[in-house]
Amino acid sequence: MTDVNLAYPLEDGMKIYIPTKQESQNKTEQVETISKEIMVSSSQTLNNEAKEQSKTNTNTKVNINTATQTQLETLAGIGPSTASKILAYRKENGKFNTIEDIKKVSGIGNAKFEKIKENITVK
Repeated sequence: MTDVNLAYPLEDGMKIYIPTKQESQNKTEQVETISKEIMVSSSQTLNNEAKEQSKTNTNTKVNINTATQTQLETLAGIGPSTASKILAYRKENGKFNTIEDIKKVSGIGNAKFEKIKENITVK
């Protein structure tokens, strides 16, 4: 068994304050109340952020002719590698004329296109 000091050693002249039971209980209640408020606030914040993200995902389409790597990666099934391929294809071949043209990019077949078609545009 190791010798562990769990208390600060006292020195001459130090003052120690020991709260009463009532003070301790009040402090515990305050901490519990603050903890509950933080949990509720955090939960509401997370819910609001999720709702905003959901609105963004459903209301905003990604323009595959102007999207950045990061914007392309927000699409379902599009990771860094596929996003890079889209950018490279666009650089070599110019803008996409229709959303279906994205299937010309290596790695994007019918299955992946079905996942993203509702979230892309070619304005």
